[in-house]
Amino acid sequence: MSGRPGRRAAQIGKPVTEDVALHPGTAREAWCADCRAWTSITADLLLLTSHGVTTAGVLAWCEVCEDPANPLPARRIDPRG
Repeated sequence: MSGRPGRRAAQIGKPVTEDVALHPGTAREAWCADCRAWTSITADLLLLTSHGVTTAGVLAWCEVCEDPANPLPARRIDPRG
């Protein structure tokens, strides 16, 4: 028996050349644990190939915490409560 089942002998040793595209999924609101508000935007990252769609990861961005024009001040925790 030569090779693995389901694999053609002509493909062994050749590099895979396949078109792959990365697309953001539908954006949705999410809870930001840092600023404790519903100010985060989250979207799944979808990897599109000729074999189908795969979720490659999640992209999240908070409009308050990650605003470069108006960064949040450092928080102080009062130990006395």
